[in-house]
Amino acid sequence: MAGLRSFDAFPKTDETHVRKSSKGGISSLVTYLFLLFIAWTEFGSFFGGYIDEHYEVDDQMRETFQINMDMYIKTPCKYLDVNIRDKTMDRKLVSKELNLEDMPFFIPYGTSVVNEMKEIVTPDLDSVLGNAIPAQFRQKMDAKDMFEEEEGINFNGCHVFGSILANRVAGELQITAKGYGYADFIRTPPEEMDFAHVINEFSYGEFYPYINNPLDGTAKFNIEQPRTSYVYDTAVVPTVYEKLGAKVDTNQYAVSEYHYNAEMQQMKGPVRFPGIFLRYDFEPLSIHINDVRLSFLQFVVRLVAILSFVVYTASWAFRLLDLALLNCFGPRWSLRYQSDSKSQGILDKDPFTK
Repeated sequence: MAGLRSFDAFPKTDETHVRKSSKGGISSLVTYLFLLFIAWTEFGSFFGGYIDEHYEVDDQMRETFQINMDMYIKTPCKYLDVNIRDKTMDRKLVSKELNLEDMPFFIPYGTSVVNEMKEIVTPDLDSVLGNAIPAQFRQKMDAKDMFEEEEGINFNGCHVFGSILANRVAGELQITAKGYGYADFIRTPPEEMDFAHVINEFSYGEFYPYINNPLDGTAKFNIEQPRTSYVYDTAVVPTVYEKLGAKVDTNQYAVSEYHYNAEMQQMKGPVRFPGIFLRYDFEPLSIHINDVRLSFLQFVVRLVAILSFVVYTASWAFRLLDLALLNCFGPRWSLRYQSDSKSQGILDKDPFTK
């Protein structure tokens, strides 16, 4: 091997004149560990993908949309009217399309928010896809048949539930007492009007009962003023979730709420009637939430580029740091310095030592 080294076009420094530094080895070890960490994170992003969220102008033409609701209202069903009125002044009586069941009014245990707006939490992609199980409301049943008359149960409430179609323009779902707001042969006695209510479900689009919405599980009541009116303003945003071929087309909405006492209103303004009013409008944008995955070729190119950049940056950082230490504190502080008597050459040794 010694004879072959004599023909080396780029001869290396003799090993007896080289000082090996442990500091350089530590920096190399740290660099390699960091490279392994980068590679591990890149492999995780390749197999797990990443979530891409973007807005688009909603270019789909829809003539109608679906409203899903499940509510308890503290007014007997025979005195309730449910209408939809949109900005084209088109009115639709939807009481017959919904299921109205007499019930003793109560606020279910576990109702998350009473007389307050609950905190709105945007669900993640996996949660939506896991809960996107379409369903339908059950058929109407007469709850009075389940109880005997002598039990004395007061059926002072109404269970309103079902899905209805409406024109896809801004409008309002109106739940009022008969004889108030619209002409009717029946006029509700004032003592029977109480619009305390519980919203178990309120959503737009296809009915997914397991997806949580801002109004789900909320309740409102006013014992001192039972004829209080409640107004909800909702802004609907079409939202599409996609992952691994699965697609869920639904709607999110933001909501604001206020209430007023219809008996205390001033006659100067427009006439207001007791009731529950759910207004809706549609945003011109839609949200697309996709699970995106890189191709294998893109992954390899990305990984090689990142690792090469890290190695190049680490090498220059090592050189600059070593140069700074050498100029500021002397050669003993150099990252390449290592005091080792075994690395001395023949001329440096003491001739009187064996």
